[in-house]
Amino acid sequence: MTALYAICDDQWALVRVANSPMGLKAETGKTYSNAALATVEDLRANFVLVIDQGSKPDQEWQTVIGNPQVMIDGDPNDPATMTATLLYTTQPISLDQAKSKLERKVKEHKFRRMSGGIEFDVNGTVYVVQTDERSLALLDRISERAKANQIENGQIVRMADNSSPLLTQQQIIDLNLAVCAMLCACTDAQTEREYAIDALPDDLQAHMDFDVTAGFPAFPATVTE
Repeated sequence: MTALYAICDDQWALVRVANSPMGLKAETGKTYSNAALATVEDLRANFVLVIDQGSKPDQEWQTVIGNPQVMIDGDPNDPATMTATLLYTTQPISLDQAKSKLERKVKEHKFRRMSGGIEFDVNGTVYVVQTDERSLALLDRISERAKANQIENGQIVRMADNSSPLLTQQQIIDLNLAVCAMLCACTDAQTEREYAIDALPDDLQAHMDFDVTAGFPAFPATVTE
């Protein structure tokens, strides 16, 4: 449970902590049925400090060890300056954990990029073609028909900006090839990034500085959702 109140002796040395405001008893003998209803000044007059919870340390590259400690600070001769804060103890994550984290980030970025669309020129106008899972499935079906010469009059394709240009059979085939090239490039980039992660020096900072997005195809100017 979170430590909420620091109960100190008359020298402002920490005696114990309270995890609840209910039934809190100060070293002076005063009992608070609900300390949350008391003023900070009244609590301090009885050598009780409200603990500043602060912010829990970021745990992306480090872990918190055990329970936080209560740190008492200030000038004991000036009660108004006395404070209590939580002090966390941390340790860096291991290099194996860092590598696993980077590999996971690379994979997540790969899928974001794969679904982020591509730019495709249709008769001089550049559109952003959606490449989310449902859009890819639809494009695959249309492409199969185009390859089988079953849409001689072309096919309207809905773009990311909601425009609907008419694409010829060959344009549909070319679009499918362009999408496949982007997907393959993303897979290749993931592999390259994983090799680069394996080759990182035994230094956590090098892992923290590693760019998981390098080598992937750029997103279109207008990124699709």
